[in-house]
Amino acid sequence: MDPRHKLLSDLILSEQYEEAEQSGKKHVREFPIDPQGWLLLGEALMKQGHGQAAQKLFNRSVLLDPKATWMSFMQKELQKVPLGEVSDELKQLLSVPEVTVSAAIIVKDEERSIERCIQSILNAVDEIIVVDSGSTDQTLSILRKFPQVKVYQMKWNDSFAELRNEALSHVHSQWVFWLDADEWLDEEDRGLIRLTAGIFSRLKGLIPALQPCIVNYVKDGTLREFSVPRLFPTDKGIYFSGRIHEQIATAEEGIFTTRVLHKPVGIRLHHDGYEPQIKAGKDKANRNLKLLEQMTEEEPTNPGWWYFLGRETMDSEGSKRSLECFEKVIEYGKDNRHFGRMAEVYMLMGKIHNSQSRLDQAEEYYRKALALHPDYPDAHFYLASIATLKAQKLLSTAMKHVQLAATGFHTYRGPVVPDQDIRHWKADALKSDIFVQNGQIAEGAALLRSLKLKAPNKKVISEKIKYIEKQKQQLLLQNLRLSNFERRDIGE
Repeated sequence: MDPRHKLLSDLILSEQYEEAEQSGKKHVREFPIDPQGWLLLGEALMKQGHGQAAQKLFNRSVLLDPKATWMSFMQKELQKVPLGEVSDELKQLLSVPEVTVSAAIIVKDEERSIERCIQSILNAVDEIIVVDSGSTDQTLSILRKFPQVKVYQMKWNDSFAELRNEALSHVHSQWVFWLDADEWLDEEDRGLIRLTAGIFSRLKGLIPALQPCIVNYVKDGTLREFSVPRLFPTDKGIYFSGRIHEQIATAEEGIFTTRVLHKPVGIRLHHDGYEPQIKAGKDKANRNLKLLEQMTEEEPTNPGWWYFLGRETMDSEGSKRSLECFEKVIEYGKDNRHFGRMAEVYMLMGKIHNSQSRLDQAEEYYRKALALHPDYPDAHFYLASIATLKAQKLLSTAMKHVQLAATGFHTYRGPVVPDQDIRHWKADALKSDIFVQNGQIAEGAALLRSLKLKAPNKKVISEKIKYIEKQKQQLLLQNLRLSNFERRDIGE
């Protein structure tokens, strides 16, 4: 834990709430983009009975750390606390500089969704810039309904970066917020764009490139990601590079920037462009593949472009081409410490090998991902799945060998006398172990009871029966608890 956070936490744990409040205020003044500071200050105020003030501080913390999981617990705790007043000092602490923000959108034939997109952003920004690259449907007619929208037209030259840079050239605000035509801003988050820009406008030294939560509507539900920068200042020399999957860049460093702070924020954009019927209608896969191949030809040592091409070919051309691309990523990315996708590349390569039952190779790549990020949940999960598969194969192999051991007495004619106990009871005792390890507890117990009749004096058999009975009782208790939880959930 950060020593500054530990100090605040220790004060709260020792019930020195006023001291924690004063230290917390000092901390957030000095580090206004630190979500943990706002959280601990909010907790100190909540403990003193200032519920409304604590709620505002928690909201600030979640805005700065949208992946946090503590909010539901704090909401329950807040219900026990009176609202109270929000002090002028706290209002001042929460205030941010006023900044102007433009929304920027690039479009072509977006009549299905453009009105929804524009409606969602009205009044949330100071101006709306749209660059159209040759729409032939009703997109432009729909845009004319909105006098607030400034529309510029540009020829499509096989480059989304070119379109975005054109839009940037027309932005007059201090910040720009990007969204696509098939996205829409969450209604509850309309007030967060200017607020977030204001918070980060005080950041010194680094250029903020803020990543909202994109709620993607996919076949099996929703998928949330924070991987794309959408909100950044317009006076820091940021531009876009790449024909497709375009990345923000600076003139000094290109797309592998050291001065840019990529940070998730709690602004939600909804996106339905991944729904199968929409994606198929636009033939995005073929277009993306063509543009990515051009990019790797133009910049053959750029690991980012090989990463995107490898990911794209997983869907369109199969695993061999993808693996070749990912090998290029490793080759060109290993000496670039600012390339941040290496763990994901290892995971994708592991999944390809896993899908083709090359478990050892898959395990090797999952472990490489884990070496980069020891707490990476995906790597741990897939390593566990491989271990489970290997365990099942080992149990299957064990059963095969124990059966051969039992039947081998009919054919074995070697000079060394075999252990006759294998035939009489040891083979069946080991079979019972395999049954239990495979979750077939009833089968294992039945085999042991039958064996007990054949060899009543074997202590090891009695001990195995006791062990299985204990396992059955534990399983019964687990099922009983689960049943109780299910009844509680449905209100019985």
